[in-house]
Amino acid sequence: MMEWLIYLLKVTACTALFFGFYLLFLRKLTFFKINRFYLLGTLLLSFIIPVLQFEIKRETVVTEIQDSANVPELKSFNAVPVPLVQPVMPEYDRQAKPEINWPAIIYAVYVGVASLLLLIFLWRLLNLLKYTGNYTKNSKGLKLISKSVGFTNCSFFNYVFIDEHNISQPDMAVLLKHEEVHARQFHSADKMMLIIFKCILWFNPIVYLYDKALGQVHEYEADEMTSNAFGNQAYANLLLKLAISRSDMPLIHNFVKNPIKDRIKMLFHSKSKNMKKLMYLLTLPVVAGLFWLFAVQVVYANKLVGLKHEGLSVQDGKILFMGTNSVGSVSGEILPGKIYKTASALYKPRRVKSNKEVLTDTLKLKPVEPKIISYRKMKGDVRNQIFYLENAVMEFMNSRLEAGYVEFDHINNKILARNASLKTLDGKNTIKSTLFTFDLNKGSYRVENGEGKTGGNIHDAERKKDLLINLNDKVDYVAKDSVKMSQDKLIVSLFGNAMLSYNGVKLSGSKIIYNKKDNRVLVNDAIMTSGDTKIKADSLIFDIKTKKTKLFGADFNH
Repeated sequence: MMEWLIYLLKVTACTALFFGFYLLFLRKLTFFKINRFYLLGTLLLSFIIPVLQFEIKRETVVTEIQDSANVPELKSFNAVPVPLVQPVMPEYDRQAKPEINWPAIIYAVYVGVASLLLLIFLWRLLNLLKYTGNYTKNSKGLKLISKSVGFTNCSFFNYVFIDEHNISQPDMAVLLKHEEVHARQFHSADKMMLIIFKCILWFNPIVYLYDKALGQVHEYEADEMTSNAFGNQAYANLLLKLAISRSDMPLIHNFVKNPIKDRIKMLFHSKSKNMKKLMYLLTLPVVAGLFWLFAVQVVYANKLVGLKHEGLSVQDGKILFMGTNSVGSVSGEILPGKIYKTASALYKPRRVKSNKEVLTDTLKLKPVEPKIISYRKMKGDVRNQIFYLENAVMEFMNSRLEAGYVEFDHINNKILARNASLKTLDGKNTIKSTLFTFDLNKGSYRVENGEGKTGGNIHDAERKKDLLINLNDKVDYVAKDSVKMSQDKLIVSLFGNAMLSYNGVKLSGSKIIYNKKDNRVLVNDAIMTSGDTKIKADSLIFDIKTKKTKLFGADFNH
């Protein structure tokens, strides 16, 4: 739902830029037909541009690094359940407090107003069409309908509503010529299109300015062609004479629709020179800028120079180096005090306190944070922060635990659940058991007397068939400026002090593109942090699935 709102805001931004350009450069030009198509075309482009997605590949000199975040596999938790202290706090009942779903409320308000406006439009259309049953057809193909009250001296497609009793024959000829222009140019189709746009973008004030400007262009075009046949002075006098018979029906073209003053001024305005048509070419930079802002994503491609790495990896708590250089193959543990030459910089590992003097940074997993959804009754030991829940529902790591009885040790982040079922939120995987034991700090669990495997690793997405999480949903991300998502929601773009974390690995940079389909993350001006290890690079690509990383133009002096 929020993606739809973001899309509409992008459309609004496009309409604002396009209409601002019209006001500054095109509004006073007398190329009325071109202005008409500019207004219609830019409205359509405003809806199209945010939908498009293009990738531009840029080549940069890089050093290829792989497997910089190969997290050691965690063993399942097999310890017996932790003995819990008996409760000293009196039991009490509490109803789960409903959370306000603001995105759903905003979406419902938007759809409700848009639907109401569309119904009003249909009602007005039906109200107009009921007068079209009886008509007289003239030689120009216009269908004349005599009408003395309500909307008169106006047209809807080739239907013309006229007040025959209050208009002379000479004036009637001028009026019919004017309405003939509206009918032949299909101006009514433009008005219906604008009404639909206003229903969709009812919150956008720019679309109402579009509607007013397009109606004005319609009248200028019809005035120009009519005055060419009858003369500017006579036509201006007729406009003033009929100015008092206005109508507020939005679907029709009223002969004396306001502003009369602007229409008369435009009749006597000198025609724009053909050279000024070049002004319309200035629209191209505006379109290109909006395409670049909303539809283009830059992807960096690597070009290896000099030393070629197979990469850095973490295995058994040690950082290893594997690769080749101009001398020969290089592999083994990275030793402190030794300088390694790379394509872009020199890498000197820091010394740590160890008998073997090797780098032994271990990636730390982020503890799982459980969320209590509901329960029938709860009591607990406040001093030791141990809680006992009946008929409880909890969520963690995209999994839902439903249990008849739960003991939650908040300090140690451990859960014991009886007569429970554990399933993914998408419902694809489910395990039932009389006893579950969870160690959320280690991300592991144990199942006894249950259906399925007896144990597993909550964090390990690829090796466990009884996995209870979705790999993409384990990734947390945030950005200062904006977060954009592709139409299929598989590509997330983060701009301005962007951060993304996955299983203790933190990535930050000026721009991050996260592709959920192939589980890859591209970071510009990148900093990769895991535990006490920090790596800087011009850009990097992190493969969540294989836990491999490619560094581009990396600076290893840290």
